[in-house]
Amino acid sequence: MSSSEKVLFNEKCSICNYEIKHYQKRSELNFVDCSHMEDKYLKKLHVILSDGSELVGVDAFIYVWRRTNGYSWLASVVSQPVINQVAKFGYYILAFIIFWRFKIFVKS
Repeated sequence: MSSSEKVLFNEKCSICNYEIKHYQKRSELNFVDCSHMEDKYLKKLHVILSDGSELVGVDAFIYVWRRTNGYSWLASVVSQPVINQVAKFGYYILAFIIFWRFKIFVKS
């Protein structure tokens, strides 16, 4: 991973922080707290690639899993077309709930 690539996560969200702290111990990825950034970054996991392009949500998780010791198998499974679509739908709902929980209870 290039040093200019970043995995943006909300450190102030207890659920997000717990999961990302686990990945930090098992990878060399550059994790950056986005809790002070615009809502776009708080709603879903983002990876900013060195060319400026972004991976969001499930695609960002697949990127992280592929580069985290012990999780490449999960990236392979979730990359399968049908599973990928189900995962994206489930993540959309879960991310929506977690975002609004964060906005209401943490940021207020």
